[in-house]
Amino acid sequence: MPTIIDTFRSIAPITPALASLLTLACFAPASADEPKGAAAVKPAQSAAEKATADQADAATWTNLDIREGGDWVESKFGGDGEVKVKEGLITLGFGDPLTGIRWKGKFPKNNYEITVEARRTNGFDFFCGLTLPAADQRFSLILGGWGGSLIGISSIGGEDAAHNETMIIRQFEQNRWYKVRTRVTDKKLEAWLDDDNIVDFTRDDRPLDIRAELEQSVPVGFASFQTIAELRNIRVRELTPAEIAASGKATAADDKKSPAKPSDKP
Repeated sequence: MPTIIDTFRSIAPITPALASLLTLACFAPASADEPKGAAAVKPAQSAAEKATADQADAATWTNLDIREGGDWVESKFGGDGEVKVKEGLITLGFGDPLTGIRWKGKFPKNNYEITVEARRTNGFDFFCGLTLPAADQRFSLILGGWGGSLIGISSIGGEDAAHNETMIIRQFEQNRWYKVRTRVTDKKLEAWLDDDNIVDFTRDDRPLDIRAELEQSVPVGFASFQTIAELRNIRVRELTPAEIAASGKATAADDKKSPAKPSDKP
């Protein structure tokens, strides 16, 4: 490629003074206001990248450490199976009918998310009965109840998971780990199984409560029913103000909807 000096040579005689000026022009540093090359130009952050970054900033999780001598203690229902707590793993033995464990450490009362990985290794009933606070109330998320396949919230307005609108049926595989995420706000109760939204309940004037036999699980606890279950990777985080506000907006469209009438069949 011809240089700037070659170009001027083709149209005018090059004197020593002019040659010096042209050489300085070729090698002068770029202005501070100009990019020095493609690598110096930072592309604008895409909407997807910004959303990912915001999500990462929001997800300040606290591990509910699973270790001997920690804040996980047996629930003592009566008829309990063996409870084993070792580094990173809780095993709930086969109970008659219940076995459980509860958390005695610090835990938010509202506007939070909790995640856990759970699996059923033996038995055919619920392997994850997760009891949680909802401000001054409490509820239980049931996975695999009423014979092994029922999901729902116990209880809403005195109706347990088999008899309110949160009830769905899902087959669970033995020995498979499932990722469970539950979100609690003033406006909603939500839960996900792996990536599937399994509970999307807009709170109303009906009170939340638990079945009497799960009283030993409060304020935060897990229970299994005539089942051997395992739990790991239990974490909690408080929601950001933006997430809490978004939950309230999401319910506005549902305010005029009436709850679906659940089936009486579990």
